[in-house]
Amino acid sequence: MFRVVLAACVLAGLLLLSGCAPGRGVSVQGNGSVYTFGEVTACKTEATIRFSGVVRQDVGWVQHLFALNGYQWLEEKAAIVSLAQLSDLQKAFALLDWQLWDQLWQGIESQAAYAVQVYVHFAGQTLMAQTLLEAPDVLSVGDLIFLGCPYFDAVALSASSALDCSLCPVLPLEQAVLGQRFVRENGASGFTLSKHRILPLGSRVEVVIKLP
Repeated sequence: MFRVVLAACVLAGLLLLSGCAPGRGVSVQGNGSVYTFGEVTACKTEATIRFSGVVRQDVGWVQHLFALNGYQWLEEKAAIVSLAQLSDLQKAFALLDWQLWDQLWQGIESQAAYAVQVYVHFAGQTLMAQTLLEAPDVLSVGDLIFLGCPYFDAVALSASSALDCSLCPVLPLEQAVLGQRFVRENGASGFTLSKHRILPLGSRVEVVIKLP
C-alpha cells in the first residue's frame, strides 16, 4: 500500500513541477494503455516511450546523444535534440516504472538502468542508439540521455525556453555538480560520435525507449 501511495506522490509531484494539473494536457488512449504527455508518448502494454528529434550535430564530442527541452546548456552539447519537454519524459518514466525512474533521476546505477534499450527510427531503419557513438562499454539510458536531477530540476525545468539562462546565478553550480555526475567509471565524460553511423544533419528521427 505504501508503495502505491508513494508512486502516486511521485507522479503528482512531476505534474506539479511542470505546471500541469493531473488530467490537463494529458491524453489517454487504448483503454488506458497509451498516455501522451505533450510530445512524449508512453505505452504501458509495450513498456515503451517515444518522442521525436532532429540531428543537430554529426561530428565530434557530445555530452549526451539526446537532449530534451529543459537544460539549455546541455541541449547545446547533444547530437539529437527534441522539442519535447524533459518534464514530460520524466512523467512517462514515472508512469511506466516509478522505482526505475527514481533511481535514474538520482543518478543511481542499477541493473535495470542498463536493461533499458534505446532505439532510433530513421528512414525505415531501426538503430541501437549506442551504435551512433564510439563507446566500447555498455551504456545505460542515463548515459545516452540526461533525465534530470533532484537538485536543479525545480529551476531548470520551470524556466521558459525563450529565456536565456546563461546569466542565471545557479548555472555555475549546476554545471559543476552535473559535470562530476557525468563522469563514468572509466573516468571519461561524454562521447565521440561515430563518423560511420551518425545520421546526417537535419535528419528527423523517432526515439524509442524500451523498459525491461
